[in-house]
Amino acid sequence: MNKKLLKSFFAVMLAMTGILATSSNASAAVYGDVNGDGDVTAADVTMIYNYMLGTSTSSAGCDVNGDGDVTATDVTAVYNILLGVTPQEFEKIYILGDVNGNSWDPAVGVEMTTTDGKIYTAAITTKATGYSYFSFTTMLANPESETGWDDIAPYRFGAVPSDDYNFVVTEELLGTEIALTTEEGFQALQMAPGSFNLSLDRENMKLTITGEFAPQQPTENWYLVGTFNGWSTTDMSYKFTKGEGNVYSIHVDNVSGDFWFKIAGEDCYSAANFWDGTMLSAAVDGYGELSGNLVQGNQGAFCIPASYGCTYLDITIDVENLTYTIVTDGHKPDIEPDAADWYLVGNFNDWSTTDMSYPFVQGAENENVYTIHVDNVSGDFWFKIAAGSNYSGSFWSGTFLSAATDGESALSGSLVLGNAGAFCIPGSYGCTYLDITIDVENMTYSIATDGQPAN
Repeated sequence: MNKKLLKSFFAVMLAMTGILATSSNASAAVYGDVNGDGDVTAADVTMIYNYMLGTSTSSAGCDVNGDGDVTATDVTAVYNILLGVTPQEFEKIYILGDVNGNSWDPAVGVEMTTTDGKIYTAAITTKATGYSYFSFTTMLANPESETGWDDIAPYRFGAVPSDDYNFVVTEELLGTEIALTTEEGFQALQMAPGSFNLSLDRENMKLTITGEFAPQQPTENWYLVGTFNGWSTTDMSYKFTKGEGNVYSIHVDNVSGDFWFKIAGEDCYSAANFWDGTMLSAAVDGYGELSGNLVQGNQGAFCIPASYGCTYLDITIDVENLTYTIVTDGHKPDIEPDAADWYLVGNFNDWSTTDMSYPFVQGAENENVYTIHVDNVSGDFWFKIAAGSNYSGSFWSGTFLSAATDGESALSGSLVLGNAGAFCIPGSYGCTYLDITIDVENMTYSIATDGQPAN
């Protein structure tokens, strides 16, 4: 629309809004009060008009409908308020997570705006240091509820799962469509510091993010944190030594047991929340290879299992190419357990990724049926079923038979292929032993025991 037509358009609009100006009051100030004087009047239309004609450089408040642009639709929005037309109420969408100063609270979110119930928009700022994580929900929890996350679970959604624990939004992904899903297993989006505009296509479940990442000062000092120092957020005695370029190394003596670790940047130790700082991690929890790639952000922990027989580790990291190597006197065992072998793993053995002392026994008459007997059961008994091949690789990304939902407590039912929920036989059942039988062809399980579900 050229300026002449635009002026004619606004002349008509201003005439009508001038007539209706006195019908507005401060109750509409939240929506349509462009100049912030507490009333929605013709003056608000004039501000939008001046910006669109270029006679004003300030767009503050002019984007009434929140679609990211100042257009005639913003004038129409104000006009409708003056006419007493109430904006249509659409489904609400909130952003949950580390944005706009919020933290992960099921009762607190950034409300996105929409004018048609199809496209939702919001401006967000991620944390100044480290990585921010966020997802979406169509309902917030009651602040007084003690089960807030469970209450809103059916309303939450996020990114279609990637290979990592979270969907990392890189600079290359800005301006591209990101697929979202409401299916179980959706992922939070992970972003570095910066300011961004989000546009969510609700009908097609697509998200587009534009904006800029904030310039980051390179982290000069890196530290090892893990089981060896109780995952301490204050112990800085395991410092990497800087080599040439972006290569750092550290020597660790007296290694014993499963050695779990991540790599923390110096800013972690001064951050309000240590784990929100700059970190280098494994893509999946329990990753035990002696060389590979690093992942930026607080994701999985590396684990060098006790079965490797290491007494020392020389860990070298390249923070530019995001790779690592480990030199040690130990080595990965030369065993290759069969994937057809199954083992019980759970809280009874501290979810050990090396303990293979709970094997299932294959049935003599049916090779698809396996059983295991567990004595001395007490308290809540949590478990999953791990394939034998998991113990020679990245354990938690291996093959599992699990519960459909975490805490499933029935004594019979269906198995789910994959690392989903854990079964839980509650202490209230009064069990002292369990005979667990699985049928890996029909994907079912049954448990015989001297206990039973409480009434």
